[in-house]
Amino acid sequence: MMPRSQRLALWCLALALTLPLYIKGRIPTPQGEDAAFSRFTGQTVTVRLTGDLPRPGVYRFPKGVAAVAAIKMTLPVAEVAASVRGSDTRELTSGDVVAISRDRSGKYKFLLSNMAIKERMLLGVPLDPDLLSEAEWVLLPGIGAALSRRIIEDRQENGAFGAVEGLLRVPGIGPGKLAAIKRYF
Repeated sequence: MMPRSQRLALWCLALALTLPLYIKGRIPTPQGEDAAFSRFTGQTVTVRLTGDLPRPGVYRFPKGVAAVAAIKMTLPVAEVAASVRGSDTRELTSGDVVAISRDRSGKYKFLLSNMAIKERMLLGVPLDPDLLSEAEWVLLPGIGAALSRRIIEDRQENGAFGAVEGLLRVPGIGPGKLAAIKRYF
């Protein structure tokens, strides 16, 4: 059994180490500044990080995280994370790809793009019917080249679908076909 004075000393040491982190995570920070603890809301975005990273791959981040903050969360050393360049404070959305590379001076830079539709479908990232191309529509089950062409023509003539239910106005898409593809949207 540990003497009472040692237990008290260990308890005070633990409190002294965790209190600054707790306070930093609770104080509102300016937009774009990282907090010690992420304010997890239960909502996440699925993002793929590629390039010059120790562990590239697919990550889930809290909704509302900026690209620079996501990169800093994945880089192993604070000095390296501090060298990330990029002024894009846009919030990441599901299906984004963040490609990270180093320039000649050794500083990290990043480029944002979107995942391919197949990857989005496999990861369960919702698709947007207003942004899919003719070639991408063909990849969905039950949608062939002719129907894909009709979907694009309808969108060009009548405007955005707004939601997947808007596809019902396209000849060849009924409730059954809509039910088959709805899980991707």
